[in-house]
Amino acid sequence: MNLLEGAIDIHVHSSPSIFPRSVDDFQLAEQAKAAGMRAIVLKAHEESTVSRAKLVSKIVQGIEVYGSLVLNEYVGGLNPYAVDLAIQQGAKLIWMPTGSARNHIEYYQGQSDYKEQRSTVRLLPQKGITIFDENGKLLPVVYDIIDLIKESDVCLATGHLSPRETKVLVQTAAERGLGKILVAHPDLKINKMELSLQCELVALGAYVEKSMLTLMPKWKSIEPEELVQGIRQLGVERCILQTDFGQANHPTPTVGYQKFIELLLEYGLEEKEIHRMACQNPAILLGLST
Repeated sequence: MNLLEGAIDIHVHSSPSIFPRSVDDFQLAEQAKAAGMRAIVLKAHEESTVSRAKLVSKIVQGIEVYGSLVLNEYVGGLNPYAVDLAIQQGAKLIWMPTGSARNHIEYYQGQSDYKEQRSTVRLLPQKGITIFDENGKLLPVVYDIIDLIKESDVCLATGHLSPRETKVLVQTAAERGLGKILVAHPDLKINKMELSLQCELVALGAYVEKSMLTLMPKWKSIEPEELVQGIRQLGVERCILQTDFGQANHPTPTVGYQKFIELLLEYGLEEKEIHRMACQNPAILLGLST
């Protein structure tokens, strides 16, 4: 059986990038296609990947390639103009800040970089973006961004915000009727949150990522047994498998996805459960048929 048949990687990195990558956009698409995957979503911390995805789609036939936007300082931070344009151009996911998030910078003791794999370019110092004002209330621009995403029926993803910020963001987005909300790798040490909070967010209608990256040596944040137990408690109906791969010191994303599924099967998940999390759930967020 081909474990990747029809699978979608909703969170994957490739070059060009400010970080060393194992594959470029075209190689990633070709490898995913050869593995029988249905779709990939390109993610870059420094720019919109929508135009890149369109170019790849013209060259590599037989797999769907989509772009996304991360609201880091490099695109103006919490910038509704960037959000609006990316959506109109075809972005499927709008991510809250990652390396520019205050929570990320505090975790790395003042750095917007990653100690696990350094950027290949100089990064200017950043104060760090938070979605709260000085009184702990959501900034008005966050409501604007939520509404733009809702009106376009694309997906809001939480990025590297703190657990508290993530909770308020998901609550607010759900209250405003946004139907596609993705909690980014809540097991990863940068923005790690308790399983009880993950359950709260799922109850509000959010999906949560379960990531191969969280099991890798330099990024190790959780044991496989605990990850599978979390999936069981959250329910496969609300979990989405992804690799978050592309780092130059890891297997290529397609190989990583294969190993991830093999590991989950080894720890007791069933093929039908894998199919739900790897194929059906991400298709829902991308607006594809299931």
